[in-house]
Amino acid sequence: MKIGGAMAWALNRTIKLYGNILSLVARCFVKVKRSRVVCWAYNYKQYGCNPRYISEYLLEHHPDMEIVWVFRRGVDTSAVDSRIRCVRFRTWEYLKTMASAEFLVTNSRTDPWHVYWHKRPEQKYLMLWHGGAALKRVERDVEDRLGFSYVQKAKRDSKVCDLMISGCRANTELIKRSFWYEGEILEMGIPRNDIFFNKGLHNRLRKSIVEQYNLPDDGRIVLYAPTFRRSGTIEPYSIDWDRVIPCLERMFGAKVSLLMRLHPNLIGKVDTSSLTSNPAVVDVTCYPDMQELLCVSDMLITDYSSSMFDYAMLRRPCLLYATDVEQYDRGYYYDFRELPFPLSRDVDALVATIEDFDIESYKLSLERFLDERLGLIERGVAAESLARWMVAKQIK
Repeated sequence: MKIGGAMAWALNRTIKLYGNILSLVARCFVKVKRSRVVCWAYNYKQYGCNPRYISEYLLEHHPDMEIVWVFRRGVDTSAVDSRIRCVRFRTWEYLKTMASAEFLVTNSRTDPWHVYWHKRPEQKYLMLWHGGAALKRVERDVEDRLGFSYVQKAKRDSKVCDLMISGCRANTELIKRSFWYEGEILEMGIPRNDIFFNKGLHNRLRKSIVEQYNLPDDGRIVLYAPTFRRSGTIEPYSIDWDRVIPCLERMFGAKVSLLMRLHPNLIGKVDTSSLTSNPAVVDVTCYPDMQELLCVSDMLITDYSSSMFDYAMLRRPCLLYATDVEQYDRGYYYDFRELPFPLSRDVDALVATIEDFDIESYKLSLERFLDERLGLIERGVAAESLARWMVAKQIK
């Protein structure tokens, strides 16, 4: 290790130690407050996913609960409901809020030491994982590729966790086997997926997004949402839209707008101008809610993202485009040939898939997969079920 690296490591450890000491001091000034719910998502960088959906359900149906969200400096909070109090990460107010929350809710691994939080006996920690059914191998199943620090963080996270959730039998088994977790699993669905069952909301969302991005009113929307590569490169995301979009327009018999949403990990880190040279392509990477984009789209094109399983609940066409299938280093839970979503490894194959797409055959294959392989149990009541669990666990 270079001297500079050693000094940076030592400084980082010192800051964490100081932050944890302050968090213990903060506990002396506050008690756990009944009905206080503190949420964060994607490492305090977004207002979205399962924490957002349970927050908004609680605001509507349990107004006695106080909802607080934590964000890093500079995060856009304009989409946050005005009834929610926002707190900046790693401030004195943050330390007091974390120490006084009855429920702490997030969608990804959180190392208590790293975020200066020491769980109190009255507190309940809900880790509402950001994925449902999984294609890519995760957690213990790829332990040798995750690195020592992540594995330790994951184990510490699971140790303090009081609840995880699941929307299908396959995911329940995955959690039991691979998440270093032996606690309760609420198998009633995933809050962010409730939106797929609210048909009345879809039209309102579509109108809003059409207006926001100035899309044709009578056109079709195709969402391109590839997942993250650890290399950080955008090369696998490059598609010749000049060839593909005309095929899509022939398929739909209408003008097509292509919404491109890259993984949040890439925000501010890559130049995406080369991916949006076609005027029909609109970059919506910073749009805060992936599920809303799924709801307004007539087709999804993705690669290894578990969004394919979420989107399947809408029973709309989903195509896979991945030029690096064999190179992906974590492996998969399913053989691509057994998925109902057609896979293309290059643009020629993608064009052919679109031209030959049989919607009826696709739907039959999709229903069999959802029932026999995933064991889907989503019914649009996940947030309601989770809220009921929280109310039952409240401090008396």
